[in-house]
Amino acid sequence: MEKYTTSVVIATYNGEKYVYEQLKSIFNQTLLPDEVIISDDLSTDSTTEIVDKFIKKNDLSGQWKLIRNKKNLGWRKNFIDLIGAASGDIIFTCDQDDVWKPNKLEIMTAQFKQNSEIDVLVSDYDELIENTGKSAKLRSLETEEENGTQKLKFTYKNILLKRPGCVFALAKGFVPEVISYFDNLEMPAHDVAMWGSALVNDGLYYLAEPTIDFRRHENSSFQKEIKSIEMKDSAYQIRINQMKRFNVRIGCALSYLENKNNLCDKDKKKKLLREMLKENDIRIKVLKSKKLSLLLKSASSYMSVFNFCADLKHLLKTKTV
Repeated sequence: MEKYTTSVVIATYNGEKYVYEQLKSIFNQTLLPDEVIISDDLSTDSTTEIVDKFIKKNDLSGQWKLIRNKKNLGWRKNFIDLIGAASGDIIFTCDQDDVWKPNKLEIMTAQFKQNSEIDVLVSDYDELIENTGKSAKLRSLETEEENGTQKLKFTYKNILLKRPGCVFALAKGFVPEVISYFDNLEMPAHDVAMWGSALVNDGLYYLAEPTIDFRRHENSSFQKEIKSIEMKDSAYQIRINQMKRFNVRIGCALSYLENKNNLCDKDKKKKLLREMLKENDIRIKVLKSKKLSLLLKSASSYMSVFNFCADLKHLLKTKTV
């Protein structure tokens, strides 16, 4: 079979508590990576010392590289820069605090070998929940079989991100599409950009097997962002803001789609995205009104029973009819 080179990219920041275990799980893969790039975002703890020592102790200086950023980029910019810098045919995005299954690189690379149409591949995960962590249960995906692999359908259920970036792998040739998508996002994230661009291009695939132990704790960069938001707004306002962010993401997918030529079912995809925007506008209006009567009046406009029940639950919490 054709040889595929692999790159692992890791964005680190104050990860001294977990980073060694993650590095060890990559080092012990059944298929070793050809390149590992760790970009540290001005950690104030011993993260870089741990990484540097690990590389030297295991004589990895030829394949592993530690970059110390000159200024703090934030995890979003740090990751997208890493993706652009990686040289492997397949690029694996990796968080500093998880633990990889020993065969992650091998089984995900095998999927790319089996189907050359894969632009982005996502997998499942097992959870590693600490006392401060919250579970992030796996959500189901709608797929169809293609060349022995599972391809995600462009459906209502699949449009928005359903897996974290730590279980992603992407083809090097698809990187420009990911960066283009990323550049047009509000509060851009590498996983949102990979998911959205690949789904629009019919190149998003799924491996129904856990490839990592996904650590859940309150000190991750993303969880700190969420906690900061929660301190500013009520749970009800957070829900409304979430709907607005969903609309921005859907709008970005629509804009990206509009500029793509020769896509299969382009008009059908545009129609679905516009319907989702319309539904979200209604949901925002209903939630802002805090009126159960408006929800019931708008029931036929909901595309999903789940969304209707979710909004009903939030309205009932306000105790306002």
